[in-house]
Order: sequence, then structure tokens, then C-alpha cells
Amino acid sequence: MKYLFLILSTILFSSCSESSSSEDDLSSGNKRESITSVVSSPFKDKYFFQQWYINKDLKFYYYNDIYANAHINPSDILKTYSGKGIKIAVIDSGLDIYHEDLENAIVKSYSMVNDTSNVSPDYGGNHGTSVTGIIAARSNNIGIKGIASDSEIFFLKYKDVMSDEDTIEIFNKAAEWGADIINCSWGTGTVSEVVKETIIDLAKNGRNGKGISIVFSSGNKDESIIGDESNINEVISVGASNKFNQRADYSNFGENLDVLAPGGKYVGITSLDIMGPIGKGKKDLNYLLADSAEGFIGTSASTPIVSGVIALMLEKEPSLSRIEIENILKNTADKIGNLEYYKGRNNYYGYGKINLNNIMISIEK
Repeated sequence: MKYLFLILSTILFSSCSESSSSEDDLSSGNKRESITSVVSSPFKDKYFFQQWYINKDLKFYYYNDIYANAHINPSDILKTYSGKGIKIAVIDSGLDIYHEDLENAIVKSYSMVNDTSNVSPDYGGNHGTSVTGIIAARSNNIGIKGIASDSEIFFLKYKDVMSDEDTIEIFNKAAEWGADIINCSWGTGTVSEVVKETIIDLAKNGRNGKGISIVFSSGNKDESIIGDESNINEVISVGASNKFNQRADYSNFGENLDVLAPGGKYVGITSLDIMGPIGKGKKDLNYLLADSAEGFIGTSASTPIVSGVIALMLEKEPSLSRIEIENILKNTADKIGNLEYYKGRNNYYGYGKINLNNIMISIEK
């Protein structure tokens, strides 16, 4: 039985275009950035100042009208932790494996399209490259800094049309290679029972019994995640927040939504584009920049932020189980927005927006 992986650029998990702010975006409880609260950057990557989700740059926040706490509260953690030794499988549409900001990041690669290690993006698509950049772009004074900039990436390219057998194979390959985390910035909306069983098994029993953290984006259509991979209880389901420190109004919702992370709207997420003139970047051919119309936007962008954060958690404490990781993410999240949280969560914000500083403090070393 075959089902179609929804084309990321146009359907369920596509980057959403910008639109006017909603009443929820402008709700009380947030303050726009003032001119007095800047912290100098510890990193020299060219566009780190634009990475508002992990770096609170005064001028960038001020000129782009970003609310003061829209980031994930990185504190000084990125100076100490970089995901070193942590293995992250990215299942996506294709990767510019030779990107200047990913040197030595890609440890293994596999394409379901041609059964080779050639995972080049099709038709100039940037999606897999942008997702991978958010996680693992090297801090090398060139472009951006990935959250887990010293992590090891396994990249697995899927086909546009995947059978259940194909999907099971690609997940099992990630597990066989030793992935600690599997990032899935996509979804089908109609996950089959046999695929669901495989995902649950790896989440419970992978990583030598500790469980693999399988992170799925919730999708970008402001609709329920029922029937989607992101609705599986054993995965970490991620929605998107915006520059107003609110849920992005495109972000999908549901009873198994776990957390939010910045996914952009009005201001996107700065990440990698495929190299050269075939890419979408205009200001810089190799990057998608948040201060332009080309920023990476959607739950596809918020998901790798969470995957990168989990890598930092495992670097600090490798013995953490998948369940412990999920509980820490939930219990330390910021209760943003103006909806009531019942027993710590609601269906639109999950347990809230991830807070990296709280997360790392909570981990006993």
C-alpha cells in the first residue's frame, strides 16, 4: 500500500507565507525589545546576529519588532554545549551535502530514491538543507551556528511516494546506524498502523533500550493533528511560535502536541539554502535570512530546534531515556499565550515553548 509524502513546499508542512498579525499574536504578557538589553555575541558566524531564536541581538530584535522573550532562553549554554558525540538522523527531501557550513557534519547518508549515498536535493529544493542547518551548521565563522553545531548527522532522503515498507526501512536504517535522535520535519496526515508500530517500537526500545527521541513537526494548516505521525503519543510533537512569543497561527494543534519552538512568521528562521544561484537566497546565495522574505518559516523549522536542544541534553547527560527527555521538555517549558493550561498543557500550545536554560538546569549531572 502506497501513500504520498506531502510535498513540503506546497501542502501540509510547507513554509507559510507571511500575513497580518492576529489578535492572539498581540496579546498581553509580552514586551517588545528595548534598546538597553543587548548581550554581545560569543560567536563570530556571519549571520548569528539574525538567529533570533537562539541569540538576542539588540539591533535585530529592535528593528524587526521581536518581543523580548521570543527566543528559547539560551543563556550561555551554547558556549558550553554543542551536541558533540550525539548522532542525529534527519529524514527529509534532500541535502546539499557539500554546503560550506556543513563541513564534516554529515557522517552517513542514504537515498531511498536511488539506493545510494547521493542525497542531493531535487529541483533546487532547500528543505532538507535548511532543516539540517538549524541543527548542525558548524560554528566556523562562515554563516550560521547550528544549535548542536558539533553533532553527527545521518541524512536519509525519502522518495515523494513511499510505501509502508519504504518508511519502515528508512526508520530502521536510522536506528541501525545508531541514531540518538530522529528529526522528521514532515508528516503524511494518514500514518498506517504498521508504520506507527515501527515508530513506537524505536521510541520505546531503540538506543539500547533508552528509546530514540523521534521528533515530528505538527504541520502548518491550523488544523488537528489527528491521524498524523505527530499525533503518536511516543513521538515528540512540535508546533511553532512567532516573533510575538505566541503560537504561530498556522501551527497545527491536538491532544498529543507536546511543545512549541520558534518557527517564524513575519520574521523567519535564518538557515542554510542550497549553494549557488539555483537556491532561493537573494541577499546571500547560500543562506535563507530572517530579515528578508526568504527566511525559513513553519513547524519544519521549529522541529530541528527541538532536536538540537535534545542533542545538548544528551551531551550533558547521555544516560537520559526518551521518556526522561520528554518529561524535562514538558516540565520546563514557558507557559506563553493567553489560553489556560489545564494540568500544565493545552491543545494549542502543548506544554508551552521550550526553555533551554530551564532544561539544562533541570538535568542532574
